[in-house]
Amino acid sequence: MTSGLLTLFLLLPFSAFSTRFVFSGDLRGEIKPCGCAEEGDMGGLLRQATVLREQRATSPELAYLNLGNNFPKPSEQGNLKVRLIHTALRQFQPAAILVGPNEWAYGLNTLDPELPYLLSNQSERLDFLGRKRLETDGRHVEILGFLSSSLVYQNENDPPLVKSVEVVVPEWQADLTKTKPALSILLFRGTDVELEAFQRSGMFDLIVSGSTNDDELKQVMARKTKRGEIPMIPTKGQGLVSGMWDAQAGTIRSSGEMPLPEGLSVDWLRRDVVDDPELLPEFQTYNMEVKELFFTNLDRMDKQQQESPFVGSTVCQACHAEAFSIWKDSRHSHAFATLEAQGKHFDPECLECHVVGLKSWKPSPDWVSPALKSFVGRTGFLSPQLTPHLINVQCENCHGPARAHLANPSAEKPPHPARAVCTSCHVGSHSPSFNFKSYWPKIRHK
Repeated sequence: MTSGLLTLFLLLPFSAFSTRFVFSGDLRGEIKPCGCAEEGDMGGLLRQATVLREQRATSPELAYLNLGNNFPKPSEQGNLKVRLIHTALRQFQPAAILVGPNEWAYGLNTLDPELPYLLSNQSERLDFLGRKRLETDGRHVEILGFLSSSLVYQNENDPPLVKSVEVVVPEWQADLTKTKPALSILLFRGTDVELEAFQRSGMFDLIVSGSTNDDELKQVMARKTKRGEIPMIPTKGQGLVSGMWDAQAGTIRSSGEMPLPEGLSVDWLRRDVVDDPELLPEFQTYNMEVKELFFTNLDRMDKQQQESPFVGSTVCQACHAEAFSIWKDSRHSHAFATLEAQGKHFDPECLECHVVGLKSWKPSPDWVSPALKSFVGRTGFLSPQLTPHLINVQCENCHGPARAHLANPSAEKPPHPARAVCTSCHVGSHSPSFNFKSYWPKIRHK
């Protein structure tokens, strides 16, 4: 490797036969499936912990490699998630974790120094692992990680923090020619052009890509280029990719549920996988911290509530009795109870689709008043005690705030919502079976 890169040599008591390599990552903040729908109930750190524990029991020679991109978007609740993710990763005992774009965006200073974060194309200004070396019966495995400069922000006035593929390919080729590993693995995040450059070089026996897919309902498990295809991990951490490496034969064979390119396979983390009892207390602590954060923010939210344009569906009932009756008989009218049953009724990320006025709102062109034209949402529900009239999914979730309409019904008419309003909540694994044509008749009204 080039100078300035930190190389870690880790000696593990691997046998010469059947070392299991396990790959995951791309949580993107989805630490636990929401459980709103069975079809989308996959993934989560608790299930990953269970499967890794079981696999280590049957395959002591196991190396867990994480492709990063686990962090959520920066926020107060996101800070709690980052701490929980790091706690889980320490339990997972990773051999290496590729620094992903989400980690970079959150701030490199937030990364746990106790964890083996890997970035092989870093400049001398960073201090992550440059590579990871695993020893197995006299044979060694080299693991490198590449993060494309196109996926991270770099100040154009400063020297680059990550090197380009054109720079690192000849450097790495020369180095691997000298070290002659029995198996060379690349953890990859980048463009197809960069991927093809590594494929042409022929220096890696196995390249595994982080996910480029944003739709967890349509998992894509391979990346295809003109030079072939490579395995890709699932998005949102919904499965574990693995393969058994025979050091003597130099081959990788599938050992899981669904075969992937290069001898790997994926095992999906469905609801029949039990939660790991060792990690579960950490989630309970996280839920308590989220609840405390919720109440801490109530004072700030109460000031917003003083000018709230939301009134609640009971007010709408006076003039729209038929529509109110249809709503009352729908699942929307008890959406809050589904959160209470899951113990998630203090989690803002869950609440926003189960109450009125907690979600961001795109103003409608139909709105007349200046106040509504500049309205951005998040000025409705506070808590069941302070705003009981705003629990559940109500009229204003779809038609917008009604106070202006109430004051001047002829001038300020609520807009008719488009299909896009439905899919702001009925999206991805939260509502995998959503179909507008079949769902709309259940709530259709005039």
